[in-house]
Amino acid sequence: MVAERITVGVYALDRVILPKPAGARGWARRLTEAMPVLAEDAEPVEISLTEGPEGLALALDAPLGGEHRAGTTVAVEPVEGRAGLFLLRVAGKAVALSCALPWQPGCEPSLLGSPLSGALAAYAAGTLIDTPDGPCPVETLAPGDAVTTLGNGSRPLRWVGRRRVEVVEMLAHPGLRPVSFGPGTLGNGRDLLVSPQQRLLIDDWRAAVYFGEDRVLVAAQALVDDQAARLVLPTAPLDYVMLLCDRHEVLLAEGTLSESFHPGEAGLDSLPPDERVRLGEVCPEPELLRRRAAFPIVRNAEARALRLLS
Repeated sequence: MVAERITVGVYALDRVILPKPAGARGWARRLTEAMPVLAEDAEPVEISLTEGPEGLALALDAPLGGEHRAGTTVAVEPVEGRAGLFLLRVAGKAVALSCALPWQPGCEPSLLGSPLSGALAAYAAGTLIDTPDGPCPVETLAPGDAVTTLGNGSRPLRWVGRRRVEVVEMLAHPGLRPVSFGPGTLGNGRDLLVSPQQRLLIDDWRAAVYFGEDRVLVAAQALVDDQAARLVLPTAPLDYVMLLCDRHEVLLAEGTLSESFHPGEAGLDSLPPDERVRLGEVCPEPELLRRRAAFPIVRNAEARALRLLS
């Protein structure tokens, strides 16, 4: 899952039309004030990126309003107020736009309905969730299906939420890149891939020594040590899946104890609008926010003491 090269489709800014004439305030500000339109002859340019110690850089030369050489630094920035639209800077200079959804010449971009944030807590598609009938890929589960819980037997799912995250979104929002736990790291038999905010249950001596509790829940990102647990950048879009039960539960994901959906307000804000509506029909948001956690939740700053050893 770790990307050697990441391919992203972009449009050079000389192929982008803004209703207002160019000003001195820069592309980022202008894009927040006016919706861009692709020129009729605009064609996407695929650029190849790589991630090194100093961040993103061009893996190959890129023709974007001039020739930009391999190795040149690249930054991908979300456009304020335009969820799903991203400004690409090469060596600090704005050179291109990318959109998370298809963008046709002569048209405004098709934008996502809600901004993404690093607050999304979910399992990556392909994760095996333990059920009474055996492990099942998380994306195949549906409301009403039973899952195995810690201490409460088999419980039905109330809601199953989904959100696809495009590669360009993960480039712009590193907090959306999944955390990969190698086999055996947390009792998992295979690689476990979850969003950084997905909480895992720590039920060994570390919970007692560091926090005075038998068991605690910690976010995956707090366990990243760049060895057994790594933040990775997929080369293809990633589907995240969220599982809600009647109460906050601890499930088995690839053999690892991990929580069911238990968001704060930021987590709710990261849901696509249609998924948030479906969730509200099952469980009103105020009720969901008042739910008691199954085990004590440790803040990320405190949980860094639990980082896994090589």
